Amino acid sequence: MNERIDPPGAESTGGRPEDAGLSVDEKFARLAAEIDGSQVQGKGAKEEAARTRRLRAEWSKTPPKATPWRSDGPSTMGSLPAYPLPDQPRRKRRGSVSTKVVLVAVVGVLGLFMYASSKHSPSTQISINTSGAYPSPSQSFANPDDNYFVGSPALNWSDNKAGFSIPAASALNGVSESDIAAGYQELEQLMVAGNLNTTVLAGGSVYDFTKLLDPKSNVGSDLQSWIAHPSAKEDPVELVTRFEQANTRLLGQTVKVRGSMTAKADSQSHSVLLTADYIFVYAVGPASGASDEDTRVVMHRTVQIQVVAPGYYQSTAGKVWIAQYSYSVGNSDCYDYNGFVDPAFGGDGGAPNDAGTVDPYATGNLLTASPDSTATGQVCQAVSGL
Repeated sequence: MNERIDPPGAESTGGRPEDAGLSVDEKFARLAAEIDGSQVQGKGAKEEAARTRRLRAEWSKTPPKATPWRSDGPSTMGSLPAYPLPDQPRRKRRGSVSTKVVLVAVVGVLGLFMYASSKHSPSTQISINTSGAYPSPSQSFANPDDNYFVGSPALNWSDNKAGFSIPAASALNGVSESDIAAGYQELEQLMVAGNLNTTVLAGGSVYDFTKLLDPKSNVGSDLQSWIAHPSAKEDPVELVTRFEQANTRLLGQTVKVRGSMTAKADSQSHSVLLTADYIFVYAVGPASGASDEDTRVVMHRTVQIQVVAPGYYQSTAGKVWIAQYSYSVGNSDCYDYNGFVDPAFGGDGGAPNDAGTVDPYATGNLLTASPDSTATGQVCQAVSGL
């Protein structure tokens, strides 16, 4: 008896393949059903496989997680743009002055003056002169150190940290009042650390200054590099006030301070620029102790920091990001870039190479000052009224 053999594609109930007679679309639907567990209706439909039923039961309790395409790469979710935005990479802003102007002492009433453009809770007691005698108290001065400032406009200025006055904060440009108030406090700490801290003033560690800086910036590492290898282009004095004890001693425990802090909206949203513009006056003498050469050094600094609203930029809470800075110093040797302020004792400091004199106590934001369009390279001038 011959066995009947149905032609290919005919419906049958024998030992033929279970997808026999299905179209290409139907075969694809069946394959998809085996993968995702759905049922295919129509020709060739059958009960779900055991594995399909098991997966369906498991996924009803614990659904599978969606896997993005090429998920082996680094995740960028939650990453905030750098200070400021990716299309505007954050960099140190330079002041408007492009040349260094150095002013030097010529005679007793004149002192050296140096003006430079920007480059890119510490103690406030000044006690470097631990061996020298303080001037005798007088009826004129409750603070005997004031004798060192007789004849100076700074005589009646505030002493040390008392010279800082933090203005009332208010919300600005998407930055809250509390964040701006905190920024003012951080800016004050930075100015104190760089200009009143005893260790820094004595030419020692600048850690009390660098620890305040946002580690995402490179200002701290730059400063350490400049201290190790100071030069005209990389001078630590641009950021901090340092004296070399082998040559200079500070007289008394008082630094005269005057200045102000202001806030303005940054060009970027949720960002505010806080500016500190201060003058510091130091009474100094030669390390030899010769009192007839006692003089003063006037340091004028303008420092601007950026304060941002949390969540809008990559920032480190409680740390300072310096946006730009500039400084000028009256009574520091011309052309001597050893990483210190070098008072010109006895009229030393190099001969002036430019006419005119400069008032070291002149106020004004150094970042907005107009540069000398005629100056080329380093300019050394005399300074009056030191």
